[in-house]
Amino acid sequence: MDKPLAALEITSKSIKLVVGYEIDGQVYVLYSLTQPVGHIVDAGSFLDYQTIVEEIKKLREISDSSARMRINISGVLLLLPPYGLEIFQTQQVTTIVSEEGRIGNIDIRNIYALIRKSRIPVNNDLIDIVPDSFVLDQGRTFQNPPIGQTSNTLMVSAKVHTLPHNIYSSYTDSCNAAEIGIKRTFVAPFAASELLGSYEDLPQDYILVDIGAYTTTVSLIGQKQLFASTFFTWGGDVITKKIAENFNISEAEAEKYKILYGLDNRKLPFHAPICIVKDEEGGQRKYYAEDLSNIIHEELGVFSSKLNASIDSLLEGYDISYKGLPMLLIGGASQLNGLKEYLEPKVPSEYVRVVYPRSMGARDPSMFNCLGAILCHAKYQSVYDETHPKVNQVTRNPK
Repeated sequence: MDKPLAALEITSKSIKLVVGYEIDGQVYVLYSLTQPVGHIVDAGSFLDYQTIVEEIKKLREISDSSARMRINISGVLLLLPPYGLEIFQTQQVTTIVSEEGRIGNIDIRNIYALIRKSRIPVNNDLIDIVPDSFVLDQGRTFQNPPIGQTSNTLMVSAKVHTLPHNIYSSYTDSCNAAEIGIKRTFVAPFAASELLGSYEDLPQDYILVDIGAYTTTVSLIGQKQLFASTFFTWGGDVITKKIAENFNISEAEAEKYKILYGLDNRKLPFHAPICIVKDEEGGQRKYYAEDLSNIIHEELGVFSSKLNASIDSLLEGYDISYKGLPMLLIGGASQLNGLKEYLEPKVPSEYVRVVYPRSMGARDPSMFNCLGAILCHAKYQSVYDETHPKVNQVTRNPK
């Protein structure tokens, strides 16, 4: 078993960390953390850079008495949002350098160097190289680097993930300023799709919808691979704020009612208020489940409209049948009670399904990206290690 790795994601209002390792295609979690930090990121723009740096610094040494664990973190797998993501298909060929014609690590490094030097969009940074296949003489094809095989040439077909420089630099600079090294970067929906692809009961082709606190990303997954991604501004906190405004209560209370009831369409034999608030005259205002449901319905109407517009944009140029692909929901806001039932008649997908991670210790749908990063690093590790500077692994302090 390799040493455990730490995956870090900076979201709109929290910092997420998962420490774990991969064995036989499964992610095992040693520690997970969601640290609320307020609304500090808006669609990739850092609203309070210094606060983000200080919060990341706190993760360099984790001491959890309840888990009887102390962890030092000097390097992370960093998740990046797909804002402005462009994916390119490329093929490169290199001549094998060894006299015997046996493929070695140097040949893999050489062909990846060719890919890194290929043309990418101006003002974009290369984030990741995802190999589809390795082809040798006589058309011999391999899914993994064919180390030790004999051939005169090596051809690789791969997808290249790129992001705008300002997105890449904002996230990486914050980690560097916090004195935490970056072992590798992944685009968030790619990491999530790789983890979902390890679940045998899920489809290979689908629309992936990751609903966060303020932003929702929509991605096209085909044959378990990420092909494109887009996003729009809307998240679970939009509903929370609207409940707080209408009921005249704090956002913390509004969040509690949203989680507790959601879209509760049950027919009850009694009509009791779910929330009683004192007004300015000292009287009482009573709010019922249907009041809450009306607010959520109104906001979900906005959500479904934006979601359908994003799907139209994402699938522009594709056959119209792609709109019928199943829809998988992940992200913290996907847990809203009644969301699946609300969306199914509103979207063209064959069906809608809320998916939960299956790794013990990180079952929250908001952890998909971090868990997926650990899996991706293990899956593609042998072909990509040389593209980033080495950093120390996660270690436990001796007791």
